[in-house]
Amino acid sequence: MAIGDIIVSIDIGASKISLVVGEVNNFNQIEVICNTSKKSNGIQKGKIVDEQSLSESISYVIKEAEKEMNMKINSAYITIPGKYITIVQNSVQREPKDKYSGISVKDVTTSIMQVKDIDVPDGKQIIDIVENEFILENGKSVSDPVGNLSSSFTISAQVILAEKDYVR
Repeated sequence: MAIGDIIVSIDIGASKISLVVGEVNNFNQIEVICNTSKKSNGIQKGKIVDEQSLSESISYVIKEAEKEMNMKINSAYITIPGKYITIVQNSVQREPKDKYSGISVKDVTTSIMQVKDIDVPDGKQIIDIVENEFILENGKSVSDPVGNLSSSFTISAQVILAEKDYVR
């Protein structure tokens, strides 16, 4: 995160929709600059029961925040309760395409694509991949392996699954 970055989060609850906007300050902390909410009857017991009402409530909080901040919201983080999430730990070992020029961005991208190649249960979908670490052939753990000279590396990651109905 860089100083001045704007972060938007929406919480879709059973009784209300809440939206919070934060800005990254000089101390790399997020300061709340806008907060709005609206009652909603669109969700009951974690299931969408009135899609129109839910949609209108989400649109309302976004428009209110945009009006208050005098800026357009293009994207937001949305909360998903833990009971709708499954985390699968997976790791993949790869050899760089050209071991003499080091690990490339393409090698890392390919390894991430491989790590998400898991059996996804019916009714679930992959929503994110979180890389835990990259381990080089010599056992050294690095956060970014690009450029390292190693004949192989292992990526360890969490594949995050969510219920399709809830994500919809």
